[in-house]
Amino acid sequence: MNQKKLLFLFLFLVSCSSITVRASNRPDTLSLGNLRVAIHPSARPILEKEWAMLGANKKFVGMMKDKMRLFFPLIEPILKDGNIPDDFKYLCVQESSLNPNAVSTSNAVGYWQFKLETAKDVGLKVNKEVDERRHIMEATKGAVNYLSRNNTVLDNWLSTLLSYRLGLGTLKKMPLATDWLGKSIIEVDSSTDWYVLRFLAYKHFWETELQLNAAESVSAEIPSMITYKQVKGKNLMELSDEWKVSYDDLKKYNSWVLKDWVPDDKEYTLYHPSNVSIFESKSNVSLAAQSMALTASNDTNKLYVEAEVPQEALYPKKKHKPILSDKVETRFHTVESGESLSSIARKYEMKLPDLLKLNDLEMSSMISLGQKIKVSRKIPMLELIAEQLDEKAKKSPNRARVNEAIEKQEEKIAEEPKVNIKSTGNSVYIDPAVGREITIRSDTPEKDKKSEVKVVEETPKTPVEKTPLMNESKSVAKINNVQANNSFHQVKAGETLFRIASQYGISVQKLAEWNKLGKNPKIQVGQKLKIQP
Repeated sequence: MNQKKLLFLFLFLVSCSSITVRASNRPDTLSLGNLRVAIHPSARPILEKEWAMLGANKKFVGMMKDKMRLFFPLIEPILKDGNIPDDFKYLCVQESSLNPNAVSTSNAVGYWQFKLETAKDVGLKVNKEVDERRHIMEATKGAVNYLSRNNTVLDNWLSTLLSYRLGLGTLKKMPLATDWLGKSIIEVDSSTDWYVLRFLAYKHFWETELQLNAAESVSAEIPSMITYKQVKGKNLMELSDEWKVSYDDLKKYNSWVLKDWVPDDKEYTLYHPSNVSIFESKSNVSLAAQSMALTASNDTNKLYVEAEVPQEALYPKKKHKPILSDKVETRFHTVESGESLSSIARKYEMKLPDLLKLNDLEMSSMISLGQKIKVSRKIPMLELIAEQLDEKAKKSPNRARVNEAIEKQEEKIAEEPKVNIKSTGNSVYIDPAVGREITIRSDTPEKDKKSEVKVVEETPKTPVEKTPLMNESKSVAKINNVQANNSFHQVKAGETLFRIASQYGISVQKLAEWNKLGKNPKIQVGQKLKIQP
C-alpha cells in the first residue's frame, strides 16, 4: 500500500514539474515573419488563459494535431509561393479549426472564413456547383491574395493580421496603422486587440505541440493527404469506385463540390486522407501514371511535385455512354443482402443525393433486407426509338390488313365441319371432309384382317384467285410457325437488329438482353440470336 502511495506521489510530482517547466518556457518574445513581437507583462494573463483553454481537452489537442499534419503540407507551399510568412497557417486553425463547413455568425464560410463578397474579391468562385471557400488549396490562394494586398499598403505583418478581421479600410483609419508601419519590433499589451493576442497564443501553443510530438508523428501510422488533379467533369461516385476509396470520405473532404460533379471549366484538385496509394490495386496502370498522385508527406516542409503524364495513361479508353432521352422511368428495387444506398445508386447509375431525395431518406438512413427502394433512370434514345417504331408498325395499314387476313383464316379453320362417324356392321364409315385422309378399318379380329384401305377424298373446290394479301397472310402464318418451333434466328446479309425484332414481334431491348449484346448492340452475318427467353 505504501509503495502505491509513493508511486502516485512520484507521478504527481513529475506531472506538476512538467507543467511548471512548460509554463516557465513561455517566451517573452514571439515572431511573425521578419517581425519580433515583445509580450508586455499585462498581456501575459490573457495569453495564459488562451493557452489553458487550448490545452484543457487532450482529445481535442490530439485531433487538431492530426488535422494539421494532413492539411499543413497543402497550405505551406501556397503561402511560400505567395511570400506570406509560414506562421499564417495557424490563422487558418484559429479561423475554422480546419473545418471546411465552418460558418460564422456573420456568414463567413470555409477554412479561411471568407464572406461572399470578399471571396469573390480575392478570386474565389462561389456558385451552385462549387464553393471554393471550402477547398483548402483554393481558399488558401484567396487568403494569400488578401494578405499580400493588405501588406503592400500596411508594410507590417501584425497590422496585416489585424486587417484580416477589421478590413483594410477600417485599419487604415486607426493610429496603429501609422505607428506600426515598417517596424521590425512591436510590443503588445493588454490593450492590444484580442484578435492579435489570440493569434499569438494559437501560434505558440500549436507550434510547441507539433515540435514536442515530432517523433510521435513520424513513428505513428498517420494517414497522409492524397491529392489528384485529373478530375475535370468527373463524378465523385465514379471516382470513389475507380480509386477504391469511400465515397463518404471523398465527399467529406471535398465538400466544396456541391452537386457531386467537378466542373470542367477549371483544373481542380481533389483530396482525401489515405495510408495507401489510390493506384495500389491497379495492375494495369503504369508507374509513370501512378506518380501523378501527390502524397502530402508527414514532413510539413515537403510536398511532392506532380509529374506531367497524359490523361490517357491513367484511364483506358471507355465505350461511349448511350445517349439518354428526357423520358424518366421509375421502378422499385428490392434490397438484397449486402446492399447499401450507395451500391443501389451505382447499380442504376443514379447520383446518391437523387436516390435519397426520391425516397425521402437522409444520408444516415438505414435500409433493411427486402425493403422497396424507388429508383429511376433516363431511357436511352435507342430504346425509345425502337419502341416508337414498334408502335408505328402496329398502327400501319399494311399491318392491319395482314392481321385481318390472319383472323379470317383462323375463323375459316374454326368453322371446318365436324367429322361424322357411322358404324355399319363390321365396318366404320367416316364422312369425307375437305382434304381429309379417310381410313376404313375392319372390325374383324386381328388375325383375319388382311389390309387397311386408305382413301383420300376431296370435295370439289371453287377456284380462288390468289391475291397478294393472301400470300402475305400465308407468309405471316409461316413466320409465326417458325417462331413457335425455333428459338434462334441466324442473321442474314442486310438484316438489322430492329428488323429481326420486328419480324418476331419483340422489342430491341429484349432481343439485346437475351443475347447479352450490351448497351451498343452490334450483329454479324451468320450470328445466331435467341428470339425467346
